[in-house]
Amino acid sequence: RHLEGALLFSIVLNLKHINLYVAPAYGVYLLRCYCFTQDNTDGSLRWRSFSPFRLLALGAIVISVTALSFGPFIAMGQLPQVLSRLFPFKRGLCHAYWAPNIWALYNILDKALSMLGVRLELLDVDSLPKASMTGGLVQEFQHSVLPSVTPTAALLCTLLSI
Repeated sequence: RHLEGALLFSIVLNLKHINLYVAPAYGVYLLRCYCFTQDNTDGSLRWRSFSPFRLLALGAIVISVTALSFGPFIAMGQLPQVLSRLFPFKRGLCHAYWAPNIWALYNILDKALSMLGVRLELLDVDSLPKASMTGGLVQEFQHSVLPSVTPTAALLCTLLSI
């Protein structure tokens, strides 16, 4: 049943990448319950019971599903395009929707500072973007006053929050 579960999870993960946050926990579960075949009497892990064959079987399933899913895109040279659409870090972490998180507050602060800068005549109103962060369109956004969050910073923040 573990191999069947790995197959189905790989398929689900390739259909809906939002489930990626569960993958590390499920991977550890599969390693513990399938790749290690015996436990000690106290319930701890018996390290010598590790089965490389079982690990290779799991890996073969995951790699084959991923190859079938991404193979056509790799063959056509479109993998970078697919990955940029699956993980749109260039848009930052607050793109089309107002999420109740630090990025929404960061955008509000940038908007408030830009409005204050215009009132105090420190910024030119013509050089500022026009409501680009709240326009409802999914697009890249450059902040007016505060530094823009780079794709690398967005990726790092996402990985650190897992």
